[in-house]
Amino acid sequence: MNLFSPSGIRDLLSDVFLNLFRRKLRALLTMTGVIIGSFLVVLILSLSNGLSVFLDQQIRAVWDEHMIKVRLKKGGAPEQMAKGMFGGLGEPPQQVTEENKEEIPGAFEFRHIPHETIDELKKIDGVEEVQPEIWVMPKSMQVVGDDRQFDAIVRPWIMAGPDMLAYGSDFSSEQARECIVSEAYLVALGYTQPSQLIGQTVNIRIQEDAYIAMAGGGQMDLKFLDKIRDIAFLMRNPPEDPQLAMVTTLVMLRDLANSSEIQALTTKPGNAEEFEAKVVGVSKKGLLTNIIYLPPDLIAEMGRVFLRNPDLYRRGKDGKFGIEGLVRVNDPKEIPRIKKEIKKMGMKATTLEDIIGFIHGLFGALSAILTVFVMIAGVVAFFSIVNTLFMAVSERKREIGVLQAIGATRGYVAAMFAAEAGAIGFIGGLIGYLLGKFLCIIGNIYASQGLPYVPGGDWGHILGVSDLFVTPWWVLPMMMLAAGVVGALAGVLPARRAAQLDPSEALRYE
Repeated sequence: MNLFSPSGIRDLLSDVFLNLFRRKLRALLTMTGVIIGSFLVVLILSLSNGLSVFLDQQIRAVWDEHMIKVRLKKGGAPEQMAKGMFGGLGEPPQQVTEENKEEIPGAFEFRHIPHETIDELKKIDGVEEVQPEIWVMPKSMQVVGDDRQFDAIVRPWIMAGPDMLAYGSDFSSEQARECIVSEAYLVALGYTQPSQLIGQTVNIRIQEDAYIAMAGGGQMDLKFLDKIRDIAFLMRNPPEDPQLAMVTTLVMLRDLANSSEIQALTTKPGNAEEFEAKVVGVSKKGLLTNIIYLPPDLIAEMGRVFLRNPDLYRRGKDGKFGIEGLVRVNDPKEIPRIKKEIKKMGMKATTLEDIIGFIHGLFGALSAILTVFVMIAGVVAFFSIVNTLFMAVSERKREIGVLQAIGATRGYVAAMFAAEAGAIGFIGGLIGYLLGKFLCIIGNIYASQGLPYVPGGDWGHILGVSDLFVTPWWVLPMMMLAAGVVGALAGVLPARRAAQLDPSEALRYE
């Protein structure tokens, strides 16, 4: 019997599938490990890839590719204070040096970017403009003439850029009392067309931040800061007794929660001011559904009220630019060069690609960790196939003897068992892929239509999302190849044992 002839291959495949379907339940149980592994691979890769694409899409919706965010290396952002207070958990107290002295909580201070530095940034070849980074969280937003109020986040239009404009027009000037609102407000307001909102006037109410207003008014007791520092010290230098550490921390947190300062944060409202702006445009869908974009002068005015600082975001002797800046470049291709020049000035620079790269790396690491568990399922499947085929060799000794008696070679017998193992892996991989793909389709339908946002709208409509589960094209061929190879390798030892059986002894086996 020539194994490599068309008839030999046909006979081999016929014998393989006949043997598999003769013991359907055993074959299915043997495939279970392969099915589970393949199913998890499809699900994990699809979700990881889909979330990565989704976050990529959403971040690009609120961060223009022409933008570079800059700040001073030391004393320029709140996260440095957090790092100084909590970044050394479980480590000995750090020595204060010239390099880190401004990162210590007791020496920390917010540093605004000097106006001279801003002027230097503007002189860099390729820089179009520089504006302060401003975050304002209004108390409410409402259309004039409509009693309903909605939450909102206010951002400078430079952060999004003209490519985010879906309907309407850009601002008439930097001093205009105009705004561009998220498309999600159409759904929230019950409008069906952007033209129903464009042209209307909205009222944005800004209230002083209670914490900053209280601190700025000199009403904060230094004992309050001592309590925070005591908690930070305890977390950095915990007692050896875990129970004592837990009880002590809970007591300190209770005292902090009951302090007059914390009570004031939740009960004492700051002063509020209302700003009116005409809606001139509607921005594209994105993750920040409640975002409102404003021209630089208007958002700076709101920021001064929100942070209770009349000198903030101003030029002049007493004016303060802000702790972070937004640098807009003419050509995104020039960003690497401009970023290097900014760093030479002693500043930190963050670009869109930095954020995207971090997210992709995070999901890549997560996928790698989850893949370890998938490999465990693969190992289980491998030994399951080996065990099943060893049992098959023992049960089918007489059949093997008959095949050899009618002319089947040892190679044919070995190939038959190896092919059975490969078929188990291949079919199991295909079933796992189809099950995983089916669940991905159901997940996409549910994510786009089944997650309600407000009456009349859903997340798919609000965000304009693509599929949440995105299966790369190479998963199917990779899955089939890997599952088939695992199965074939698992069949090597049983196939070898089957081929080494003595025909006369096998025929006498009962």
